[in-house]
Amino acid sequence: MKIKVFTLVPVCLAGFSGSLPLAASAACSSTSPVSGTSVTCSGVTTPGVVAAAGSNNVTINIDSTASGSFSQPGTSTPFSVDTSSSITNNGSLSLSGDGSGVANRGAVLIGTASGNTLTNGSSGKLSTTGAYNDGMAANGNNNTLINNGTIATSGNNAYGMTAAWGQSNPGASGNTLTNTGTVTTSGNNARAISLLGGSGTVNNSGKLTTTGRDAPTVYMQGNNATLNNSGLIQSTGTATSSGSVDGVVSNTLGSSFTATINNLAGGQIISNNGIGIRSTNGKTAITNAGLIKGGGGIAIQGGNGDVALTLQTGSQIIGLADGGRGNSAVTLEGTGTASNAFTHFRTLTMKGSDWTWAGTGAFTTALVQSGTLDLTGTLGTSTGSVTASVSSGATLQANSTNLPLSVNNSGWVRFLQNSDGDYSGVITGSGAVEKSGSGALRVTGVNSYSGGTTLTGGMLQAAADSALGAAAGGLIFNGGTLQFGSAFDLAPSRAVSITANNGTIDTQGFTSTIGQGITGAGGLTKLGSGTLVLNGANSYAGVTGVNAGTLVVGESTHASAAIAGGAMVASGAVLGGYGSVTGDVTNSGTLGVANALPYLSAGPVGNFNINGNLTNSGLMQLGGNGVGNTLTVAGNYSGQNATIALNSVLAGDGAASDRLILNGGSATGSSTLAVTNSGGGGAQTYADGIQVVQAINGATSSANTFRLSGGTLSAGAYSYYLAKGGVSDGSNNSWYLRNTVVVQPVVPVPPNEGTPTPPESVTPITPAEGTPDSIVEASKGGQVSGGSETINVYRPEVALYAEAPAVARQLNLQQIDTFHDRQGEQSLLTGDSKAPAFWARSWGSHADIHQRGDVNPSFNGTLWGLQLGQDLYTATQDDGATHHVGVLFGFSRATGDVDGFALAKQGMRVGKLQLNNYNYGAYWTRVASSGWYTDTVLMGSALRLSTNSVNGVGASSSGNAITGSIETGLPVSLSEGLTLEPQAQLVWQRTSLDSLNDGVSDVRWNNGNTLQGRVGARLQWAFEANGVNWKPYLRANVLRSFGQDDETAFDGSTTVANSIGQTAGQVGAGLVAQVSQSGSLYATTGYLTNLGGEHQRVVTGNVGVRWTW
Repeated sequence: MKIKVFTLVPVCLAGFSGSLPLAASAACSSTSPVSGTSVTCSGVTTPGVVAAAGSNNVTINIDSTASGSFSQPGTSTPFSVDTSSSITNNGSLSLSGDGSGVANRGAVLIGTASGNTLTNGSSGKLSTTGAYNDGMAANGNNNTLINNGTIATSGNNAYGMTAAWGQSNPGASGNTLTNTGTVTTSGNNARAISLLGGSGTVNNSGKLTTTGRDAPTVYMQGNNATLNNSGLIQSTGTATSSGSVDGVVSNTLGSSFTATINNLAGGQIISNNGIGIRSTNGKTAITNAGLIKGGGGIAIQGGNGDVALTLQTGSQIIGLADGGRGNSAVTLEGTGTASNAFTHFRTLTMKGSDWTWAGTGAFTTALVQSGTLDLTGTLGTSTGSVTASVSSGATLQANSTNLPLSVNNSGWVRFLQNSDGDYSGVITGSGAVEKSGSGALRVTGVNSYSGGTTLTGGMLQAAADSALGAAAGGLIFNGGTLQFGSAFDLAPSRAVSITANNGTIDTQGFTSTIGQGITGAGGLTKLGSGTLVLNGANSYAGVTGVNAGTLVVGESTHASAAIAGGAMVASGAVLGGYGSVTGDVTNSGTLGVANALPYLSAGPVGNFNINGNLTNSGLMQLGGNGVGNTLTVAGNYSGQNATIALNSVLAGDGAASDRLILNGGSATGSSTLAVTNSGGGGAQTYADGIQVVQAINGATSSANTFRLSGGTLSAGAYSYYLAKGGVSDGSNNSWYLRNTVVVQPVVPVPPNEGTPTPPESVTPITPAEGTPDSIVEASKGGQVSGGSETINVYRPEVALYAEAPAVARQLNLQQIDTFHDRQGEQSLLTGDSKAPAFWARSWGSHADIHQRGDVNPSFNGTLWGLQLGQDLYTATQDDGATHHVGVLFGFSRATGDVDGFALAKQGMRVGKLQLNNYNYGAYWTRVASSGWYTDTVLMGSALRLSTNSVNGVGASSSGNAITGSIETGLPVSLSEGLTLEPQAQLVWQRTSLDSLNDGVSDVRWNNGNTLQGRVGARLQWAFEANGVNWKPYLRANVLRSFGQDDETAFDGSTTVANSIGQTAGQVGAGLVAQVSQSGSLYATTGYLTNLGGEHQRVVTGNVGVRWTW
């Protein structure tokens, strides 16, 4: 380097006298100071001072009053020292003109060798114009350049501060450049600070700006250079294709060289159009607690070497951080957010306390060693390209889309999932996993982490227990939801607990079992249409809400299973099992006991206990597979229009039944018992009946607490009703199904004065609300005096079926009827009318038929029929007697109402009956010349029976009947045309009805034989008028029926009988008109009534026609 020497002009030093004790003072002039000389310059037009070559310990002070303007080529270095000297400027100095190139450049202040300190004080101003004119420069080792004032250059290649001046000594080392003021350059390739050589340091707490083309703001070259920035470093210029306008350039040259860049809190490194920090070949450590911004899109650019980027509290990077082609890494310290893109960095290490990673990355390894790393961005090109490790005490927080697929967790992994997502990765280690956020997370991997799983928010879906980590790891509900993605059971070694924030299990449509007890202070909510089985002793203190699906507390082999708190069952949901609930239960859905639950249908009967109060507005399902399930309520029971469904064997006293057991509490409200008969054929209940609600240990029940669905139940021949209380001691608060009414006795009225002795009291039995009025009235008493009476409660269909044989017999009796009803009169078969003939008739009647028996049935309705007959063979004997043999066909129907003894009431309307009768037969009639006739008929019938009871029970059956009749009569002439004809007839019937099942029971009839005898007389008058032979007549008969009683059996266990024996009287009239030789008309009418026995009323009409061929 060339140094120009100028002549020094002496300046008076005001106030100076005496000698220099340590260093000589020299005038501020162009005369070169020698070693140990101190020079102070002040005032305007201050001359330059250049220390003597080889000098040291020279001090040049330029005070704030000094100013000087210097120009090239005359003065290129106005103020210069050699070695271990100093220059301090607080004045205003300027340099103009062009320097002579890189090797011969100018500088306002310069240290030409080593160990110098150059300071531009706080009031100092250095400015240059022209190319290659720098503000401050040093050209040796261990120099210190300090700017506390202002430096401004405007020429090309004019640097603000530079060490290894002009690049003539690139091997210089140990130089320190410090800026607390302002350095501004505006020329092309004009750096604000340039540091060449090794182990140099740049400290900036002021402002460094460059505005020229290809002008980086700070340029460092060499090994072990350091930049400490807490101020502003900014480049606003533009770059050519071969240039750079970066904020900081670290050119480490060799691959083994290092550089350190510390962007401290408040520091800003900005390139408006280039790169914030550029590193080239060596290893560069970048620590950022401020702002690094690359306006061209890249904030940090690594080169061929390694980049160790540390982000500290306050770090902000705008633009891409590119680690280059080395083994680069990012370390997080303190707190902050990284929201930019990172590429070509291999490792991310979290050493801080709280960082949010909102950017993108291309890491292969992420190490979370302390604090919480909140991963809202991405770490790798894909989650599968990154392996994360979490140390003990550290937390990695992410969602399913950005958490690496391989995590070795010794700390805490938190899924912050606010939207639905899937995670297919694998988490290992001794740490724990937490699900938080409002979204749903589906975990599909086989995880082995052993620290447990905490559900804090949203939903975690698992399709296998292994998704929840090692079987020894716990499961903690802290406000979140576990959703089963398949039917699997939790590992029995997995501890399950619920915090005060509660928890939810959603089974979806699957069935899963938790065998271990669940602990904790919170409550559990069950969701999903599937089944959750709790087989443990669950001590969690909160309420169990069954909002959907089925919650089973205890399978049959785990009857000790329990829920410590209360439970609430929503509409459509089910709670039950073989276990117990300690607290209060509110049921709006279904309470299912033991095998009444579909999931437990293959199990045995059992008991379910509720040790608190039960409020039931839904269904209590006791009835399951078999009979004998019980639900025990130790507290109070309140029914709110509830239903209790149970199975009972509808038989006699003490028959098996499901039961509701009230253990010491009170039962109030309203509940309906829906009872299903489990194979009971019906049998009389003589004592208490069948217990369905049992009150023990002082339990009480109100009179209207329970009612029976439909009012009654039918089984066999009986109708069962629900009653409060039985006849045995201690039964007054229990409830029973009964089919008998115990009538309370009345006090007899004495014939004379005195106090009557009351009859022995009967335990009060109160029919339930909704019981038919007839049963209620019967139970009130007043029907007997002294003692008590038991009245059977038959179902209405009993009397209806019991009346069917009688109606069938009556229909066939009227269809076969008498000879005169069928064929008119015997004279129509003699004389000229003895030829073969065809005949037809139609009849109808109204019948009111009563029978005596167990249920006293009666029929009130209409009967009608049609009948056709044809002589097939006729013959006349020598004595004049005629024989007519023929066949007959007919149809008849009976339709009417049936009354009887039913529901503890006599004469009750029980239903409707219809009987169709298709018949066929043959007859033989012999008429003697005297008019004596003998008529024999044999008729077969096909029967079709249909019934419909007042209970809406319909039934039908088929059957057949054989009816035979033999009849004779002998007319006795009383006078001309007047005859009296005694008659006798015997009718035999065998009626067979097939058995039926009406959905309640099998019904069978005994199908017996009956006989009816008739004796009577017919008074006839014969005359002719207008060519017609008229024969009106009157008749009277007595009829007697006898034979085997009708018996109707129900399920083979109960048989009701009706008496056949009956005597009746009948009167009638008839008219026969032979209108021609071939044709005749006839009609009859009759009225029948009982002469003894039960009421009989039959009114009959009959018309017929006969035609002789």
